[in-house]
Amino acid sequence: MEINVFKSEMWSIMYQVKAGIQKFVEPIVQSEGLSMIQTYILMGLAEGTITNISSLCKVFGINQGNVSTMCKQMEKAGLIKRNRSSEDERIVTLSLTEQGKQKILSLHDKADGLDIVFEQIPKEKLETIINGMHEFNELLKKLAPKN
Repeated sequence: MEINVFKSEMWSIMYQVKAGIQKFVEPIVQSEGLSMIQTYILMGLAEGTITNISSLCKVFGINQGNVSTMCKQMEKAGLIKRNRSSEDERIVTLSLTEQGKQKILSLHDKADGLDIVFEQIPKEKLETIINGMHEFNELLKKLAPKN
């Protein structure tokens, strides 16, 4: 495949995937009283890819002031806990509360209702999709600006 064709296809598919996510995921997320970014934060904390305010800023490309405000709101809602490092008070670590963990479980339960669709897809195709998503994620990491 030529590079220009690849880039054109990539942009088109990214748009379609984002639109699909909005149609599929946003209603589930909103039913839990969450925004997409709040959901990403909860998932990142659960997976361990987000551990503090700085890592959150890097992952989402959001400035520290906005992230701090969002985290304060999520803490007030009982979803996360913010802790200042005893060694360096500038570092604020983040963790899920029990309520935050329950939100994630509830999101998973609501998505489980879609199993009937997934069950109709051959397992090999599901594996191909996941492998392709991992490959695409690796490509995106290479394309991301280095800070």
